[in-house]
Amino acid sequence: MNTLFSARNPIGRVSPAWWGDFGQKLLVKVGVPSRHAAIVVTSLVEANLRGVDSHGMQMLLVYLQQLRAGGINPRASGGVERSDGVCLRYDGGNGLGQVVADRCVELVRQKVTEHGLAMVVARRSNHFGTGAWWAEKLARAGYIGIVMSNACPAVAPWQGLTPTLGTNPLCVAMPGEVTGARWLLDMATTTVALGKVSDALHRGESSIPASWGFWDEQGRPTTDPHAAQRGSPTPIGGYKGTGLAIMVELLTAGLSGGSMATELPVYRTGGDPLGISHTFIAVDPRRFLGEGEFESRVDRLGAMVKAAAPRPPHEEVLLAGEPEWRCRAERVTAGIPVPAELWRRFQAVANELGVETPPR
Repeated sequence: MNTLFSARNPIGRVSPAWWGDFGQKLLVKVGVPSRHAAIVVTSLVEANLRGVDSHGMQMLLVYLQQLRAGGINPRASGGVERSDGVCLRYDGGNGLGQVVADRCVELVRQKVTEHGLAMVVARRSNHFGTGAWWAEKLARAGYIGIVMSNACPAVAPWQGLTPTLGTNPLCVAMPGEVTGARWLLDMATTTVALGKVSDALHRGESSIPASWGFWDEQGRPTTDPHAAQRGSPTPIGGYKGTGLAIMVELLTAGLSGGSMATELPVYRTGGDPLGISHTFIAVDPRRFLGEGEFESRVDRLGAMVKAAAPRPPHEEVLLAGEPEWRCRAERVTAGIPVPAELWRRFQAVANELGVETPPR
């Protein structure tokens, strides 16, 4: 593995299976059951395949830090607190976020099959990876999938300076005839996800694009990744982003009875349970239209949008989800890029835990 990197080649590539196998070994070593480890690592590797490296395997380093500090219960999967018709509230028991989300997606699928509409809210959970991983599961089953999560305070509200809200992601996946999940919007309520700064540092980049919209600790625009890490990402669209973040906060923690905004600890503190909340909504379009009619309409609308003349210098109009699916097709064959600095950090953790890197 070390031979992958050189001064001229600071980013090596590994196969998804190799990366996932290594990640599972690390999780099992800190007490995570193998089944839980597989759920977690599969979601992270899939994020890497889709080019969403901010939510890929680099997040495993954070999880390992929390697990080793006692901030996450490695064996917990949570349980149902209340079920009433199409609504269900779930207590994650401070388990790994992906393990909690996996159970909640299964529960919302059971309810939507019966009722045509279902909503599951979860509290006392942790970072669950990308919302896309969970919303796409619902879309591929033929449902409209809507997934949200609050997050630990890292974002100052519009016109504010104190980090108060999380990046509070929102994801919507629509089933389509072509791919099963034909339209996929997965976004933070900030201009970019916070993890993009960590990824930039792993890649050795000395600056980040001004368009990412980060503030330093004094609320001044910055392109210095170190200052950005100490500062705050900006709400997407100014006050509109803050409004969306509060909406997500209320539809997750507000409904679940979980901790909200500054009631949550600062992210990545290690030993403190994060207490994150999630919401999973599923809608069966067959309760409104005939079999396959909604999927056809999703594809028809997509074709209308893509038929628009591209604005220079762009060569085509892309739909939400297309860049990630194209990246996945490339990386499945070419491998997942791993920056040398990220690999150095993984090697350090593996050495501390006594985990050998699997043969490539």
